[in-house]
Amino acid sequence: TIALLSSNILLTTQALATPSARRKAARKSSKKSSSGGGFAKKPAKYQPTIINPAAEQYDAAQDEAAKRAVSSLFSVCAHIQDPKLYMPKWADACRVQRQQQGGAVMANRNVARGQVLTLFPIHALGLRMLRQGKDDTEFVAYDQDADGELFTSDEKAGLRLKLNIPLDKSQPAYSILGNAKRHVLFSMFLPEKEAVPGWLGGRMRAASNQYAESNCITVPLPGAAPLCAVVATKDVSEGEEIVQTTQPLKPNEMDKLKEAVAREYRSELATLQMYIEAACEAVQPQSDNYSSAGQQLLGPFHQLNQQYPGLKRIHQDPDIYSIDNFLIDDECDRLIAKSKPHLVPCLVKNDKTGIAEQDPVRTSTNTNVPQCEVPSIVEKMTNVANCNPDQLEILQVLNYKEGQEFIPHTDGFSGKFDACGFEQASRQATIFCYLNDVAEGGSTNFPEIGLAIQPKKGTAVIHFPADVELREDTRTLHQGSPAVDEKWLLTTWVWNRPRSDEMYAESRLPSLSSTDII
Repeated sequence: TIALLSSNILLTTQALATPSARRKAARKSSKKSSSGGGFAKKPAKYQPTIINPAAEQYDAAQDEAAKRAVSSLFSVCAHIQDPKLYMPKWADACRVQRQQQGGAVMANRNVARGQVLTLFPIHALGLRMLRQGKDDTEFVAYDQDADGELFTSDEKAGLRLKLNIPLDKSQPAYSILGNAKRHVLFSMFLPEKEAVPGWLGGRMRAASNQYAESNCITVPLPGAAPLCAVVATKDVSEGEEIVQTTQPLKPNEMDKLKEAVAREYRSELATLQMYIEAACEAVQPQSDNYSSAGQQLLGPFHQLNQQYPGLKRIHQDPDIYSIDNFLIDDECDRLIAKSKPHLVPCLVKNDKTGIAEQDPVRTSTNTNVPQCEVPSIVEKMTNVANCNPDQLEILQVLNYKEGQEFIPHTDGFSGKFDACGFEQASRQATIFCYLNDVAEGGSTNFPEIGLAIQPKKGTAVIHFPADVELREDTRTLHQGSPAVDEKWLLTTWVWNRPRSDEMYAESRLPSLSSTDII
């Protein structure tokens, strides 16, 4: 069956053949397909077990959630591959050289071991669902307008190269794809599509008798899978052909290679990870009913420091607080100046599809702010919120220009989640502070309780997306109304547990400037 999910993303669900037919098809297609790319490590075999109807119903729900996750991830990856929106740092590292006998990928410059040569393009993102006692099925998200004919033509099927993408707990996508033993994530590459600088994975030759010595391997980008990089396994010289290995690396060698990539490209990875996180957050479970009618009794909520100067409650049940002059003018001005050169596009959630997507009208920009560069602000936040610095989510500065807005949303979710560097935890409080006066537009509206707050420079607002029992309070549904005058704000969230995932460590955040706000 085929279903149109949005204006340009087509999702297809197709039943796979029986295991014996799949093996025959694999042998047949392997004769047609290039061998340029892929992980050398084979995926673990799935052992079917007998299940009961209740378990089968639960698996079906997991499958649907995983499909939404794949759709959202592909939407984001499609935007990242647009050179008008994003150009990777390594785009000039190699090129496709045309030859009579076929193409080859050549190094444009010297590349050291552990450095990225190029990224593996994602022309489609798929989910293989390993069904117990039944044939497996696949779910594929791709761009209907650009690639519909390539995916619907059986004649083209042998040209689609699949790349299995292993996920571990360090990857944001891990937590939204459900049972790892049931779901296998893969990307698809179409060799006939035009090569894009920086996205040449899959086009290089694989090591063979003729090309015995390889110099690269494909690995998931740390913290940014399903994005995968072709990484040099040895020093590569300018003019040397890029040849993909067909043999797995030893686990310790692969770990060292990933660590080298994480160190070398910390700033680049932080940007890519932000996009992937946005896609993951867009499909986190939320209540379908935002109405306070029939709302269960919630509480208690996270306790603030009621003695903090200027703290006042502006709404009761749900409690919302504000603090005038939480930040002084100098802190606001310097924070804007520090952040402005590093702004990147935000992603917003499409309410109809659940997909995180970039929209030129509804997309603000933001940047992450290291705590070490704003110690005075961190001290204020932890003081009023009665928390430790490691309970704060990575600080963000957001900028809204005319017409930009943040559609209605809640900041919390019910239960424990792995997200944003926190493991089996939940958001307890939202803190945001306006960094400039906004005369017209840009108000923060809470439609369920009829509250609207007009931005005032230095004013902080605090509300509670969930109670201490980890139950979401949907009454805190809010939105940033369309900006008329430009709006700047600083935001973070307080979690009930410390940030523990090393991939989200403050030390990994790129520096914004050498001048700290103290």
